[in-house]
Amino acid sequence: GILKFGLTGDLLSWPGKIRAAVGALAGHAPPPADGTEETIRDWVTRILGEEVFARIIDPFVSGVYAGDPSTLSMKAALPKIARIEEYSYDIEWNKFGAIFYGGLARQVELTKERKADPPKPEWVEFEYGNPGSYKNGLSTLPKAIEKELGDRVKLEWTLTRVSRIDPSRPSLGYLASFSTPTGPQTVRAKSVVSTLPAHAADSVFEPVLPASPALFSRVRDAVNRRGIYYPPVAAVTLAYPRSSFRDVDLPNDFGKLSSLPGFGLLHPRSEGIRTLGTLWSSSLFPGRCPDDYHILLNYIGGSRDPAIGTMKEEDIVRAVDEDLRKVLLKRDAKEPKVLGVKVWPTAIPQYELGHLEIMTELEEMEKTAEGLWICGNYRSGVAFPDCVTFGYEQAKVVREFLETRTKV
Repeated sequence: GILKFGLTGDLLSWPGKIRAAVGALAGHAPPPADGTEETIRDWVTRILGEEVFARIIDPFVSGVYAGDPSTLSMKAALPKIARIEEYSYDIEWNKFGAIFYGGLARQVELTKERKADPPKPEWVEFEYGNPGSYKNGLSTLPKAIEKELGDRVKLEWTLTRVSRIDPSRPSLGYLASFSTPTGPQTVRAKSVVSTLPAHAADSVFEPVLPASPALFSRVRDAVNRRGIYYPPVAAVTLAYPRSSFRDVDLPNDFGKLSSLPGFGLLHPRSEGIRTLGTLWSSSLFPGRCPDDYHILLNYIGGSRDPAIGTMKEEDIVRAVDEDLRKVLLKRDAKEPKVLGVKVWPTAIPQYELGHLEIMTELEEMEKTAEGLWICGNYRSGVAFPDCVTFGYEQAKVVREFLETRTKV
């Protein structure tokens, strides 16, 4: 149904479809010869055209990053997709880099990788690429970690400074200073793994990484930004009776709109919808509401709508409800049940132009402070699976370091 919709649906005009087909199947303009870093918008319009960007990629990026694709770096924010172009040019006969063949080559390689390293038999059955969650929500994972660690978990402890126990003897480890509800506390540690957001790092690591404050506050003229930007985003969970939804048939036999068949929806900025995207939570995860209701998790705000961070909660709910009445609900739908509103003043790190350069310099800095790792979703990727995978692999690195030190 998806392929048929892409070819015969009205998401793209026929000129837009033809332009995308040329870039995908025949070829496209090469990347900048001088190595200039491209934004997501630059990359997509160069390869697939402006219409694909405006109708497909822009809403996708808004949903994932709550960001502006005119400032986000393609190679930093969407590295897996960017690498498809490299795969395309690696095919000897594909002289003009037609992107479809690179994607096909990557898919074949990915299938081999998954067969070589299949899911463990004790894992819950799943399909690659499909969304999933825990029965009791994503908080299940941190709660399980807390249960395992017990009273070693400290809440409301704010890291204020990391220094050497003895600068002349680095092997002794670190002193981590905290501001806590009961006053200042200091912890001695052989190693330190920090997941502080970049905007909170400030001078925390200056005693061991003297250049880190300047790095975290660097001005990037290309995007008119100081440091790594975290725009505000609000998560608004609303419930409506099923009878409130429009009773229309969706194209391509997708079913009735009122049954919300699918994952959710993302909004192109050109539609005049303020909400970034909506997850159809009750369709994705059965049993989370009565059968005669639907639950919608909505995201609004981001780097192109920072005013969300200063709005009252009732005004944010009203803005989301107005958008839903434009696209999903009957105009006379009942007022929603408000199940939750959470405003994140500094939500998602933006991988904008110059981001990779900052990360490269940070990596070089870390090499001068053995046993110190500065991590976080501004390095690992912002998606939940990326963060979990990064943390799991980083734990192996730390364990190996500590085991080596113990032997010495």
